[in-house]
Amino acid sequence: MDDTRSAAARSLWPVWGLSVVLLLFLVVEAVAVLVGVVPVPGGYWVGFFSTLLVVFGVGYVVYWIPGFDLSTARYQRINRWWVAGASGYLLVNVGFMATLPTESAFQVFGWIRWAIGFGGGIGLLIGLFEARAIEREVTAERSRVRRAQLRRERDRLEEFASVVSHDLRNPLSVVRGRVDLAKQAHTDDEHLAAVEPALDRMDEIIEETLTLAREGKTVDDADDVPLDDCVRECWSRVDTADATLSVDGSLTVRADRDRLSHVFENLFRNAIEHGGSDVAVRVGPLGGQDGFYVEDDGIGIPAADIDRVRETGVTSSADGTGFGLAIVERIVEAHGWELRIDDGAEGGTRFEISGVDRRS
Repeated sequence: MDDTRSAAARSLWPVWGLSVVLLLFLVVEAVAVLVGVVPVPGGYWVGFFSTLLVVFGVGYVVYWIPGFDLSTARYQRINRWWVAGASGYLLVNVGFMATLPTESAFQVFGWIRWAIGFGGGIGLLIGLFEARAIEREVTAERSRVRRAQLRRERDRLEEFASVVSHDLRNPLSVVRGRVDLAKQAHTDDEHLAAVEPALDRMDEIIEETLTLAREGKTVDDADDVPLDDCVRECWSRVDTADATLSVDGSLTVRADRDRLSHVFENLFRNAIEHGGSDVAVRVGPLGGQDGFYVEDDGIGIPAADIDRVRETGVTSSADGTGFGLAIVERIVEAHGWELRIDDGAEGGTRFEISGVDRRS
């Protein structure tokens, strides 16, 4: 932040430089008045203290402007507004000086100093508001372009995955048919018995690849989804063996129900796959946050692997594809949510999804 403030100070040198000059003028004027060199004209102290406020205000803005996350290119506009405000307001007041009576040259000098400070302060505020408005618009436009690029990339990925899966499934069907015929002729062939699980594995990988490609799309259509109903429905579609489910509390979220179902189904399968057939799974809203959690009491994930398990193809199970958590993260990102993986309260794994649009 200190480096950012230094860069801002260097870029805004016309602003704070002129403010320093005004401050020096104020000091000299105050000394001259206090020692009685010049008399105090009418209304002098109003202009004096208002200029002093402007100087301190400029210092405040220059100090805090890095917190506005403005591009350095915006600083030049702020400088121009500051100069334009100071010079424009000075010209207006010069016209007043030419037509209104003044008591002394000291009064004229103070009037000029006040016009420069007051006009510059107004210009600074206008420039700051304009710079922030431009920065917001530029950021929004960049975000729109980025979303459009991501949408095109994901469309191409889905098209590629669909083509590949189609081209793979046709020869797989042929192979499966040939294996079935061969098994009828050689019922006790152990090699043929080993082929069928491999074919099932290939089918599963193809299906998971298609799901991974499709679930990355941005969610455009969302509905109000009661979390407890969705969770129980997803649990019924998973081979849970002796695993148990408990749902703590109720929560309604704004989401794509089909994709949200993929989140729960994959997290449930992950818990059973790694935690055992008798694992206990809990689901509930996050306390004090807009989101929910899925937690199990299984063996957990080693701290060194917590970031890696999000990657495609990473799994510690011999039967896993390594796509489950990658699909979960894609769906979470498509909703604009955030996924956090941590240790569970009872030694397992806790998945927290925050930033969710909750409904009362």
